Amino acid sequence: MHAANILKSLAAALMLSCEGAQALEVTVDNQTATSAAFAFSYLDKESKAWTVTGWFNVGPKAQGVIDLPSDNPLYYLYAEFSNGKKIEGGEGAVTLKVQNRSFSWPQDQMPDKRVREVSFVRARGTGGKATVRVK
Repeated sequence: MHAANILKSLAAALMLSCEGAQALEVTVDNQTATSAAFAFSYLDKESKAWTVTGWFNVGPKAQGVIDLPSDNPLYYLYAEFSNGKKIEGGEGAVTLKVQNRSFSWPQDQMPDKRVREVSFVRARGTGGKATVRVK
């Protein structure tokens, strides 16, 4: 195959792989000395409904990668740390329900029992990726 044709094939393959991205990859870089549990709200790619899900645990001085099934760069996050600190609120924040154990539900169908309301921070990814760095 001619070099120009190889380059065209590679470029086409890269474009297809970018278009077919199935997830928003959120890397959590927990630089603190405490464990953290994260909850997210995102626009689900298949159902087209905003979904709330948690908990994703990231240990102290560790990184975790969370793949959210969304092709929308906008998402919301909330975090609780083992020392009692939280990531919450701010401009553009939304109040959503969470529970103490693992959960996932459409944002407009949140249960009423055994839940508590918290304030999720608005965040944005770029090119299907986002990084949350906690110091």
